[in-house]
Amino acid sequence: MSLDCILLGLLRQPASGTDLNGWFTRAFHHFWAAEPSQIYRTLARLEESELVSGERHSSAKGPPQRIYSITPPGRACLHAWLRDGPSMSDTRLSQLAQILFLAELSAEDREQFLHTLRNEYKARLDDLYGVAASVDDNADPSKAPNDEEFFRRLTVDAGIHQYESWIRWVDRALALHASWARQHQAAAIPAPLPLHKEKEHE
Repeated sequence: MSLDCILLGLLRQPASGTDLNGWFTRAFHHFWAAEPSQIYRTLARLEESELVSGERHSSAKGPPQRIYSITPPGRACLHAWLRDGPSMSDTRLSQLAQILFLAELSAEDREQFLHTLRNEYKARLDDLYGVAASVDDNADPSKAPNDEEFFRRLTVDAGIHQYESWIRWVDRALALHASWARQHQAAAIPAPLPLHKEKEHE
């Protein structure tokens, strides 16, 4: 249901499926992922339910495109979703599931995994920094020109804080792992055998 309502919200302004896919790729990837096939299937279902309407329009950049807009019943559905309160969902973090089993790898491979994870978070954070930089006032919510832009900027702000927090956690994990590995490596080194004096002969 959430993807349906996200599309309804986006279609308050008419848009094509290509436009919608671009928004998911550029602006929403930090909190919602949707493949083009999912988007188009959902649009077809929403149009069949008369929650959106679609019309073919000619395009100067290629073949005609279907442009979708929210309908009054669609807006009512969107309002009902918002008034229901926060829609909390269980998050699946596959990277944490992998970390659960990192003991299977060598110490070097474990470190490499964590560094790779940090780089991934940093790349996503940089993408959001780019989104913020492309907006006036560096996407500062407190300086938004209207309520629509204020809440859009809040989602970008949330994504930035989320990835900054993940990067800090990975740095902590790397430090903890290095300390833990040193302690256990030292514990694994056998203690030298005690030296015994030869028994003196009478």
